[in-house]
Amino acid sequence: MFNGAKLSARASAWGSLLTSAKTVVLPSVTLPTLSSLPWKVADSLPEINPAYSDDKWTVANKVKTDNPFGLSTPTVLFAGEYGYHTGNIVWRAHFNATGSETGFQVKVTGGSAFGFSVWLGPTFIGSWVGDAVHSTYEGTFKFPQALKAGQSSVITIVQDHMGYEEDWWAASDSFKEPRGVRSYSFVDSPATQVSVWKVTGNLGGESVRLFIYFFNL
Repeated sequence: MFNGAKLSARASAWGSLLTSAKTVVLPSVTLPTLSSLPWKVADSLPEINPAYSDDKWTVANKVKTDNPFGLSTPTVLFAGEYGYHTGNIVWRAHFNATGSETGFQVKVTGGSAFGFSVWLGPTFIGSWVGDAVHSTYEGTFKFPQALKAGQSSVITIVQDHMGYEEDWWAASDSFKEPRGVRSYSFVDSPATQVSVWKVTGNLGGESVRLFIYFFNL
């Protein structure tokens, strides 16, 4: 049957069935006027709310790594070092402003075709939308306005985790390429220091417990 019409079929030399529809009537399609449709939105990122607490997040405070790709930040900002190996990774950098910062520069690794977005407090300041070539990207994101000296602020980064690299060569370390923040700095204010980095990802990280229940039907 095709669109309610019975079709005749015949066997091919390989044993499959062949048929054809003599008449095909395509349905009429009318595109709606998108601007007149009722649009709805839901908040999917409570982490940028000023009242949000990351007290239960993992503190990214390791200062040494065995990863052969090396360390370019004061503390290790590789998600895998803290037990997060899949799904979206969320980073939060707490800092006190000097008043000279005009932006934030950050290099993130997530795998080919990954992307990431950055917020200053609740304000979106930019994204890397990704492509098929880059597994690492460094972007500079301008602050919309100057921060006051001493102001407590938070940078939030949401990044894709596209899985780890496959290793196509014997004794290669390519599969160890980390996922996370590789470097960062504050534009026009090298003295600005992040007081603490927090990270979270898949629920429970490596400690998630799965419970399987069996029922008699």
